[in-house]
Amino acid sequence: MVFPIYLMRHGETEWNTQGRIQGALDSPLTERGRQQAQTMGLALKRELGRAAPPLYCSPLGRARQTLEIVCATAGLDAGSCVFDERLREVSWGEWDGMTRAEIEASTPGALAERRASHWTHMPPGGSSYAQLAERLQPFVGAIKATGGIVIGHGATTRVLRGLHLGLPPHDIVRLEEPQDKVFGLYSGRIETF
Repeated sequence: MVFPIYLMRHGETEWNTQGRIQGALDSPLTERGRQQAQTMGLALKRELGRAAPPLYCSPLGRARQTLEIVCATAGLDAGSCVFDERLREVSWGEWDGMTRAEIEASTPGALAERRASHWTHMPPGGSSYAQLAERLQPFVGAIKATGGIVIGHGATTRVLRGLHLGLPPHDIVRLEEPQDKVFGLYSGRIETF
């Protein structure tokens, strides 16, 4: 039997509203972000209707905040969560904390270069989507056996969904990154609720 994986991105943060790259840095959830986490918790509660699978979360603060709200809303035990380093967001290195305009002003043409080779591009001191996929592959292999609830980030949820569906890199980087949806990963398909 294949168990489903429920995948969520953290709720909106202060830096999301400012257009700042968070990467390895952190910013607290906004009121809207807390509401998004509650919405995901309610959707998860409706979907589960049975014993909850294991919980996994990025150790970064914005994901932890989302986990607490999702669990409180869905009636899950946040204390049983495993905080897994592999679920951390990709780092933009020296660009973490900057807006795209600030990046372009400091390094003209850098964002065009990133768009041209999105999967393999590594910002100065940062990491790439390809490296993230390599980091997440063992996690995907392990969680497929048990199913689970996973709270991560924009890039991590993109890559986890792409690996699940066997998508090529250029399709993975184009996947949406909603902050108010739960993705149900089932055998060979993904549902959004």
